[in-house]
Amino acid sequence: MAVDDLGAELPPVDRSGPDLVYMVMADFIAGQIEHGRRAPASRLPSELDMANMWGVARMTVRRAIQELAEERGLVQTIHGKGTFVTSPSRWGNQKSNG
Repeated sequence: MAVDDLGAELPPVDRSGPDLVYMVMADFIAGQIEHGRRAPASRLPSELDMANMWGVARMTVRRAIQELAEERGLVQTIHGKGTFVTSPSRWGNQKSNG
């Protein structure tokens, strides 16, 4: 059983299934944020740590973080510092495509 940095059991990742791995990751982390398991301003584990926890490539982690940041507004990445949970007022604020 794989667990995250908070001790929560990670959902299984079926690479041959219909769900994209990065979306499974993004949905899991989003659920933690939305249910208060990850507080605003708290730092997510590093990309490498998450890749090791989930048994996936770093690019998969990056795509999950991109989904959480750009599409859902749940996290913000600060270069050289890490990825942090945003305040609830930003949740759902999506990046404009034009």
